[in-house]
Amino acid sequence: MYQEETCTSSNLLTELKEDNQKAFAFFFDRHYNSLCYFAERIVKDPLVAEDIVEESFMKLWDKRHAFETEHGVKAFLYVTTRNACLNMLKQNQRDYVSQAELLYISEKKESFALNEMIRAEVLGVVGKELNRLPIQCRTILEMSFLSGLKNQEIANKLDISINTVRNQKSRGLQLLRTKFDSKELLG
Repeated sequence: MYQEETCTSSNLLTELKEDNQKAFAFFFDRHYNSLCYFAERIVKDPLVAEDIVEESFMKLWDKRHAFETEHGVKAFLYVTTRNACLNMLKQNQRDYVSQAELLYISEKKESFALNEMIRAEVLGVVGKELNRLPIQCRTILEMSFLSGLKNQEIANKLDISINTVRNQKSRGLQLLRTKFDSKELLG
């Protein structure tokens, strides 16, 4: 271990850049405890905090050639630790939301599954009937409802007037209504 009195900051950085593990150990010993305390205050778990700090030191070792001052090393360690803590908290929040959604789905799985089956059946029937429409009606309805394009965008893409788009869209919807009125939707 390095004695602080006998080593200057620039010597430590030079030796760190030269892959000297004793110089690395000096930075580790100097900052580890305070970084653990810092991380624990954020994540509220001492073991997780230690893991995060150890990862921060691994990143320091990977980037050891990039530092010009001891202050830069310290700042890097604190910023890296803080970011890792915040990322862990965000991931925990996402996991919590995912678990809540999964619980909701599992509690409501029968109605959820039934709704999804009905949706799939309806979309299948609509898709079949859409394919039976005249090509221009079908193209305009697909561009409008499936691609989300506005009438003017459709007119520009197809090089037709906006009135033609409106008329073909209206005609296509009317043809679909007629077909659905004359048959049972699901069978």
